[in-house]
Amino acid sequence: MKIVIFGASGSGTTTLAHQLELLSGFYHLDADDYYWLKSERPFEQKRDRQERNDLFIHDFKLHNDVVVSGSIFNWDEQFFNFFDLAVFLWVPPSIRIKRLIDREIERYGESLKTDEYRKKKHHEFIDWSIGYDHTGFPNRIFELHTGWMNKLQTPLIRIEGEISIDNRLKTVTQKIKSLTIHQELTFQEQKEIDQTLYDLLLLADPSIEEIKSYIYESQIFIASYRTNTIGVFVLLALDQNIIEIRNIAIKTDYQGIGLGKRLLEKATAISKNRGFSTLRIATGNSSIGQLALYQKEGFELIDMIHNFFTDHYTNPIFENGIQCKHLLLLEKSI
Repeated sequence: MKIVIFGASGSGTTTLAHQLELLSGFYHLDADDYYWLKSERPFEQKRDRQERNDLFIHDFKLHNDVVVSGSIFNWDEQFFNFFDLAVFLWVPPSIRIKRLIDREIERYGESLKTDEYRKKKHHEFIDWSIGYDHTGFPNRIFELHTGWMNKLQTPLIRIEGEISIDNRLKTVTQKIKSLTIHQELTFQEQKEIDQTLYDLLLLADPSIEEIKSYIYESQIFIASYRTNTIGVFVLLALDQNIIEIRNIAIKTDYQGIGLGKRLLEKATAISKNRGFSTLRIATGNSSIGQLALYQKEGFELIDMIHNFFTDHYTNPIFENGIQCKHLLLLEKSI
């Protein structure tokens, strides 16, 4: 996986990237190591543009898992397509500038007071850094980074405010896990009906009797991440034109990361390839999240069966503080 972390100087991009390298095995590349030539006075001599880009691309391609810290998108347009995840960091200017001053003192010590050249460079750097959040500032301004974020086609995390490094790491590692699952997710038809499958189906339909009423006439497809079955959908043909998703479920630990959309897309593709023109799905009136997802994926409400769940299920069902009473039918053309 390839990750880029960017933001204003002093926002913590290098620190976060370094921690990912230590804790998650990523290889860390820092933009400054390529932008500047090594010299007696650091950050004075810029590397030739083509040499910089070639050197960066060479090192970038040496490793499967790379985290880059720094603003590299203005180096070359191609870098917008290099990453699986982008992370933007922003902290209040007062905190950020104090960090930079403290870092300068640690790096240069008394020379900030005794060396007129170093003192001048220090004030120029701090003034430049203060300008980041000011409209109209000519270099690496907030507006420029915002433009980059709008241009990116990869997933983006914005971490803004005075957030601890531990919480930043937690946010990023959770997103990495989510993206890894999506990248490695596989689908296959399941012939065997066992207790593990029933346990998964019961997450979406709490009636084992109801499940048994359709499962043996349906096609079952499981979604797997590595060796774990983490999702399922069940297709049942209603006639030669209409096929229904009778059950769709995702293990609790894997919910909330967009897998429901992936399962719906796969069910749609399979149904279309089998020659059906309409895909149907049903849900309860209390299933607010599912209803929103289905409509976002192009399903439209066509009917409602009143009191379906109170008439067909022994125990009352509650979701989102609402009793599930009515069955909502939705369809989309495929």
